[in-house]
Amino acid sequence: MKSLKTWYTLLICGSIMMLGGCEFRDIDLRLFVVAIGIDVSETNPDMNRFSFKIAIPTGDPKSGDVKTVLITQESTSIAEAIREAKSKVDKELDFGHCKGVLYGEAYARQDIGKIQDWTVRRRDMQLLMYPAVAIPTAEAVLKVQPATERIAGNAIFLALSEDGTESPFIAKTYSFDLSRRMTETGEDPVMPVIEATGKEILNIDKVALLDKSRVKTILTRDETRLYNLLDQRHLSTNFGIKIEGELFEVNTDRTRSRYKINESKEGAETIDYKVSITAILEEKEDKAPMTPAGLRKIEKEFNKDLTESITKLLEKIQKTGLDPLGFGLRYGGTHWNNDTEMEKWAEIYPRAKFNVHVKMTIKSTGYKR
Repeated sequence: MKSLKTWYTLLICGSIMMLGGCEFRDIDLRLFVVAIGIDVSETNPDMNRFSFKIAIPTGDPKSGDVKTVLITQESTSIAEAIREAKSKVDKELDFGHCKGVLYGEAYARQDIGKIQDWTVRRRDMQLLMYPAVAIPTAEAVLKVQPATERIAGNAIFLALSEDGTESPFIAKTYSFDLSRRMTETGEDPVMPVIEATGKEILNIDKVALLDKSRVKTILTRDETRLYNLLDQRHLSTNFGIKIEGELFEVNTDRTRSRYKINESKEGAETIDYKVSITAILEEKEDKAPMTPAGLRKIEKEFNKDLTESITKLLEKIQKTGLDPLGFGLRYGGTHWNNDTEMEKWAEIYPRAKFNVHVKMTIKSTGYKR
C-alpha cells in the first residue's frame, strides 16, 4: 500500500513538471493597438492596406504627453498583415484595448464582411468596438491628432461612444450590433462616417447605410439628424425655420417616434409615423413680443416642415431598398407565418406609403421671468 502511494505521488509530480505555464508578457513588453483601419491598395488590386494605430504607454495620462505610432501594411488578409507588422516593432502587439475598426470609403463600398467576421472571431477583440466609415481613407483619419486628445487614440471613440460629446449627427454603433444586422432578416446595418478635415480636426456628422455587406448610400448632415430623430428617443438637437423672412430656432427637450404598419387595404399598405417633440424656443430674429397665438403659429410651421422632410427621407431610403429602421423586423415579429411573411414584406415595402404626423410642443420661450 505504501509503495502504491509512492508511485502515485511520483506520477503526479512528474505530470506537474510536464505542464507548461502561461505565456505572460509584462506591460513594458507590449504595444497596444487602439484602432485598425482598412483601405484598398492603390498599387495591387488583390491586396488591401491595413493601418494599426498603436498607443505607447506613458506614466501619467493627465500630463498630455500622447505618444502613438501608425504602422501600415499591405497584404492579402488582415491575419497576414498582423504577422508582417510584428516584424516592424520590438514588442508584442496587444489588441485587448482596440476600440474601433475604420473602413475606408472605397473599401466599405466593396465588402466589409470578411474583416467584420474576423473582428468577431478573434478572441482578444472586443465586441463593444465602434465600427465606422472613414473619409477619404482610414489611414488619413487615423493620422489625425486632435489637440484635445489626452489618451492616445481616444478622441475618436469618445465621440463615437458619446461619452465625451453628445451630437445629433452621430449614430452610435457597436461591433456586435453591426454583425447582427449583417445577418438579420428585416433590418440593415448602419455606421457613422468620420471625415478628416485637417491635421487636428475630425468631423462626424453623417451616417452610412449598408446592405448586408457594403455601403450603398451616405445620408447628408440634415438627413442624418432626421434619421437619428426616428431611431433614438430624447434626441437633443435644434431645428430652424424661417417664417416671413424671420429665423426661429428651437432646442428639443424630449423626442419620441413611433410607427405602425397598416395593412387594412391590400395593395395600399401604409407605414404611419407619429413623431412627438417637446422643445424650447432658443432663438428668434423677430423682436416683437411672443404671444400664445404666435407660438402656435411657429409650432404649426415646424410641424409642416418636419413632416415634409421626414417623408422625403423615408422615401429616399425606401428607394434604395434598404431597411435600417427595421420595418421588416417589426413586420416579421407581428406575423405568424414564418414560411411566407418575409416574402410578403418584400412585396409590401417597395409600394408602402409613408404617412408622417409631427407634433411639436414649444413649452417655453426661453425668457427668464
